[in-house]
Amino acid sequence: MIALGTEIDSPQTGERLVIRSTAESSNGELFQAELLAQPGSYVVRSHLHPSQEERFVVLEGTYGYKIGDRTGIGRPGDTIVCPVGVAHSQWNAGPGLMRIYYEHRPALESAELFFETYFGLSRDGKLLPSGDMRLLQAAVLLTAVADFIRITSPPRPVQDLGFPLLAAIGRRRGYRARYMRYSSRPAAQERG
Repeated sequence: MIALGTEIDSPQTGERLVIRSTAESSNGELFQAELLAQPGSYVVRSHLHPSQEERFVVLEGTYGYKIGDRTGIGRPGDTIVCPVGVAHSQWNAGPGLMRIYYEHRPALESAELFFETYFGLSRDGKLLPSGDMRLLQAAVLLTAVADFIRITSPPRPVQDLGFPLLAAIGRRRGYRARYMRYSSRPAAQERG
């Protein structure tokens, strides 16, 4: 579990997360993190959450989003809701800092694992220039957190068939879903 108040940076994407609520702290009700995103060209890859509603509460700046077929802009005071299973992406649509709350209901520990690992890879310079993970690392992590997040491309049947095989190859080559150097979880609880 990530401790409340933990801050994690992603220098390659210009993002910072501050953890406000976790699966453990909310009895599984709410994962909430404050996201601060610098202006730039980074766009969060289209993805969906198979079992969670996601809300974006705009605190500062201009929040750009695509949810399903709808594209829009959120401004301070707006709350944008993405229903369970709907593909979406997001970006800082303004010239200054963007601050939002990410809220996932129900809370899943796999969300915490995803953010710790993804942001840790960024700190180590291990993301592609687009902000994506390399294929084998992505297969390992996305297979481990499939209850939390699914990317929208390649199509799900391709992911369901190919990712487990790619993840097995990735694990043999040393890739992990959790790296202790990125984690606040004790080593005895490490998942591969």
